[in-house]
Amino acid sequence: MEFIWKAGVIREIAHAGARLEVIEHTAEPATRALEGYHQPLSRPSPWRQLAVHTGGAMAVLEPGALQYLRGDIELQASTSGGASGGGGLGGFLRGAVTAAATGEGLYKTVYRGAGTVYTEPTRLHLLLGELRGEDLIVDDGAFVACAGEVTVGRHVNAGLTAALGSGEGRVQPKLSGTGVFALQSPVPEAEFQFLDLRGETLKVDGNLVVAYTGGLSFAVERSARGLLGGGKTGEGFVQVYRGTGRVWLAPTLPLRVSPLGVAMSVG
Repeated sequence: MEFIWKAGVIREIAHAGARLEVIEHTAEPATRALEGYHQPLSRPSPWRQLAVHTGGAMAVLEPGALQYLRGDIELQASTSGGASGGGGLGGFLRGAVTAAATGEGLYKTVYRGAGTVYTEPTRLHLLLGELRGEDLIVDDGAFVACAGEVTVGRHVNAGLTAALGSGEGRVQPKLSGTGVFALQSPVPEAEFQFLDLRGETLKVDGNLVVAYTGGLSFAVERSARGLLGGGKTGEGFVQVYRGTGRVWLAPTLPLRVSPLGVAMSVG
């Protein structure tokens, strides 16, 4: 059976003129079923894409995310993620050294002007959030876009280095400032737990945290289960978050990822 892809906005968030919209493309039968005849359908999973309405503000996207744009918008490959003072040969060399050591992409794409930027469709779920003068540490591969007065930098996760004795710390994207952002995940937003810690401690066995605010301290510690033969990660460690802030936790992530670490089909 042939299908027609129909698009509709399922979620949006705005701040100071900048707006992010999640557009979902769902498959509908190209022809109507005969009256009185029931025909079971096996529909393809929906696709989703992000519309970034800049409102004259700056937007930053992960390289390769752009599908098309309309409006008076200029593009720039940046090593500083939109932050001032990150250009020049010195900034380029520092970014190149970090990228080479960690395997992280060197550039983010900065969009300046008034118009709308559309990302490539994906079957992953798109999660929207707002920053209010704070930092957000994001898991590798989860960042899609941000708009407003938000810059994208690098956070060196020294907690993992201390636990495993590796040379370089794990580098993750860090969003800073005020505005809106979008992340991607195999897990839909409805299955996330947004945990607000108030001087508390959270210990997680497994890579279930997609993002956490910069006010929290992070460490990797050996778990009691690990002392008895290894936890879920096979390493016998747990991720520990302490202090005051918010954690984006996806407890159903193992149900949506294959044993080989590949995201399964998401609906």
